[in-house]
Amino acid sequence: MYDVLTVADAILKIAKARGQSLTPMQLMKLVYIAHGWSLGLRGTDLYRNRIEAWQYGPVMPDLYHATKQFGRDPIPLNMVGSEPPAVSQADASFLEDVFNKYGHLSGPQLSYLTHQSGTPWDRVYHPEARNWEIPDQLIREHYQDLLRSRGA
Repeated sequence: MYDVLTVADAILKIAKARGQSLTPMQLMKLVYIAHGWSLGLRGTDLYRNRIEAWQYGPVMPDLYHATKQFGRDPIPLNMVGSEPPAVSQADASFLEDVFNKYGHLSGPQLSYLTHQSGTPWDRVYHPEARNWEIPDQLIREHYQDLLRSRGA
């Protein structure tokens, strides 16, 4: 299991290799979706960091604080290192698959996916409460349900 920043760095490197920059929102959602699919498909946590239900969706506070300086602007590609990602080859391939499926979507499009009725965020978020954790078990069940509904 990794730190969320290690997974985010791996996703940024995949994007950079394709000449694509990501906004903090896109990165946040891609990292969350990758974690969800890892739990649902592989039964393994991708990272150990806390995931919270914020107004604008699932947020990993550590990743939020590391990227908030960019606001709504893309994270500059020149800030993304060129060394290989610090994840296993199997995890790098898994993240490539997630990026292939979701990397073309905008931040708002990715946010829409994580805000739908019945999602872990929807089940935990309360406007009057702050920083409620989204348990991995809810995320795992949601992505397993998605998998079943696709007939896979």
